[in-house]
Amino acid sequence: MTTSEWVFLGIIAVLGHAMSLFWYLAKKYDWRICERTIYDLPVKGRQFKRELLNSIHTPTHAVILGLFLWLGYFQNTSWLSFIVTAIATTVWAEIWHYFSHRTFHLNSLHWIHAEHHKSHLNTPLTAISFSFSEKLIFDIGMLLPFIAADYFVSVNFFGVAGWFIGYLIINSFSHANFEFRAAGYNNHVGKILATTTYHSLHHSRYTGNYGLGTRVLDRIFATEWEDYERLYDRVNTERQPLTHLREKVGRAALRSKC
Repeated sequence: MTTSEWVFLGIIAVLGHAMSLFWYLAKKYDWRICERTIYDLPVKGRQFKRELLNSIHTPTHAVILGLFLWLGYFQNTSWLSFIVTAIATTVWAEIWHYFSHRTFHLNSLHWIHAEHHKSHLNTPLTAISFSFSEKLIFDIGMLLPFIAADYFVSVNFFGVAGWFIGYLIINSFSHANFEFRAAGYNNHVGKILATTTYHSLHHSRYTGNYGLGTRVLDRIFATEWEDYERLYDRVNTERQPLTHLREKVGRAALRSKC
């Protein structure tokens, strides 16, 4: 493997914890990015210790991707293949995350996802607190289609690795307990892209809002909370944090049962 490939794998291995440290410092030193709290509630019990223990296998992303690279996959290095691979990985990630995530909420399979959902209130470590089973299933499911595609069209390692880097950053921001986007975000690009508040509702209410970086599939399959935009405005415009986990605006419901 080349030096550049090792560097990218190293970044993927440590970035999850680096982002957790970022949020810890942001909260500790009251950075402006933490001004708009979503849930004004204390973290209970030993949540930090449990999440830190779960984060030990966060570098699984890098290990599996590095293994496939070592086996000879993802060898294309052209700029065109990088762009195509990055776009394809982004689209597949949204699809795979939504349907696997929703499937993990079925009673028969929830044991896979239950460890992550022990955190009803997000902390700097929640984004990397998963069971090993869930990490393994998510990573294998993410990469297998590209392993298959590599037999027909050469896939670019940096396109895949670039997505993982973006994912680790976005996933960390999605699990913060602070909203940092513009007040009118949901009037334009926010109609498509999700926010921190969006995913916080999934944790606090334990269902709905399954999307990774977008609202697209939640809106198509009617699994988005109807009061999301109103709660976003309350947190981000009115600067009034939510004060209990099940707090809703009006007769909030999912757009359909899920």
